[in-house]
Amino acid sequence: MKLEKYKHSNITTKPNQMTIPVNTFEMDEEGIKEFNSIFLYIKKMGKKLNPIIRTESGGISNKTIFPAYDVRNTSTVIEITLIYKYMYRFQCRSIKQAAGIKGRQAFIKFKKLCRQKRFGSINLDDYKISNGADVKETIEMPLIKMEHQFLIDEELDNVHHIDFHNSYPAGLVNTHPEFKDVVEYLYNKRKTDPECKAILNLTIGFFQSEKCCKAQWANLSKDAIADNNKRLIDLAEKLRASGRVIISYNTDGIWYFGDIYHGENEGDKLGQWHNDHINCKFRAKSAGAYEFIEDGVYYPVVRGHTHLDDLKPRSSWQWGDIYNKDAVAVKYILTDDGIEEVIDGK
Repeated sequence: MKLEKYKHSNITTKPNQMTIPVNTFEMDEEGIKEFNSIFLYIKKMGKKLNPIIRTESGGISNKTIFPAYDVRNTSTVIEITLIYKYMYRFQCRSIKQAAGIKGRQAFIKFKKLCRQKRFGSINLDDYKISNGADVKETIEMPLIKMEHQFLIDEELDNVHHIDFHNSYPAGLVNTHPEFKDVVEYLYNKRKTDPECKAILNLTIGFFQSEKCCKAQWANLSKDAIADNNKRLIDLAEKLRASGRVIISYNTDGIWYFGDIYHGENEGDKLGQWHNDHINCKFRAKSAGAYEFIEDGVYYPVVRGHTHLDDLKPRSSWQWGDIYNKDAVAVKYILTDDGIEEVIDGK
């Protein structure tokens, strides 16, 4: 195999991970096949290659002895970095996920905003912890579950959905009020500036990423998520007390049926909630796979990518398509033989 046919750069004494050219392969049959051929070719080099030593920020340490390589695997991308004659990065990922601002970019922009005087001159490095991996283990799981198993596969009418506005960033503000000004600034600009919305959505996740920052801000993620979950549970209790029936939870929202609910903290501000879907026909296959019709428009929801997505866009799905044998979430894992497809089944 001639690796030189792929994008690359000349070796330097101090390689910068971010400036090494990236070769991107789509997470489909053709892309995986080519990525795997590169992966196996590099593995065959064996003892010729040393492991890349990483800095705390995920960069290439100057302690690395060349030639070297490593493979990093996250929930959205599998990446090979190779320093051998030339420098290469090979990524296999969903092209849709590859578009737009990335988690690290969002974090850097958030960090810079925090340092501005108008937002309190906050230094995020003051919040760093050395036991991020341990703290990450204590972070509450997102609330994605059915409230009643007997409601699975049942067609329901008069169903509504409550959604919290940017609930995780709001949780950060509720537990660390010093972030209020910067988070509200991004929240108020989110509709006119998509980058602001991305910064809000991605930063909380970056805080707890072991791959990207050794989870050095996992404490902030933990607080934000715990606050979100508490608000969700508290509102669910009020819904039950008022005679509504909870169907399911989906991270920062609640599906319920009965009369449309209105109550405390309802509104358009950061962390407040609203009914974003009302009077729906609804059916759930599971907490992560459901369908509903609102005002005559059909909406299928299946977490993750499915083979049915490859056959037709979700805008063309019809009632019942979530039960299609191809409408099952597909995930990919890295083995010694390369990337392999597994069926999530949820």
